[in-house]
Amino acid sequence: MDESIGIRERTRGAMRGELADVALRLFEERGYDETPVDDIATAAGISPRTFYRYFGTKEDVLFGDLPPTSVDLPELLTEHLTRLGPWEALHQTLRNVSEQVQTQRDRWSRLLRVVNTSDSLRAGHLEQQMNLAQSLVPVLAPQLGEPAAWSTLRARVLVHTALTCFDTAFSHWAVHESDVEIVDAVDIAFTTFSESASQAP
Repeated sequence: MDESIGIRERTRGAMRGELADVALRLFEERGYDETPVDDIATAAGISPRTFYRYFGTKEDVLFGDLPPTSVDLPELLTEHLTRLGPWEALHQTLRNVSEQVQTQRDRWSRLLRVVNTSDSLRAGHLEQQMNLAQSLVPVLAPQLGEPAAWSTLRARVLVHTALTCFDTAFSHWAVHESDVEIVDAVDIAFTTFSESASQAP
């Protein structure tokens, strides 16, 4: 990579991080819906036009880095599928995400609490999860060893269930972070589902 390009990318990343931090602080103080882009730009010392060079929408300030989409999950899932069954591969893939969350636990817990205060953000988060599921299903389906129509159905069920386990654990941790570790919450969520499924009549 050209050195000048690398410097520009690092500078861009630093600016995105700074804007995200400013926006998160304002969202916590005022509420997401009550904080326009103009206010974020002013607080960051830039123009709204400059803000849109880094983020396409106000939502992108939050969702651009919100787990689990902050990680290349299809690649990670592919790696785990080389040595694990489908459900355990999904578990370990999302467990890896939670390990990364743990390194910046304060930021992620604050961010998710903001998301949970806004109907529009919750809807955006759900749409994000649906898009993520679409990227994981084609990775998982060929591993299920059935005719394509059935393997795709099964893959969708497994992927959506896994993402629900992760999202539920993530939300629980954000509320109880002083008493709960995100990795443990994810493990418990996946184990609870698999145990319940195995005990079903």
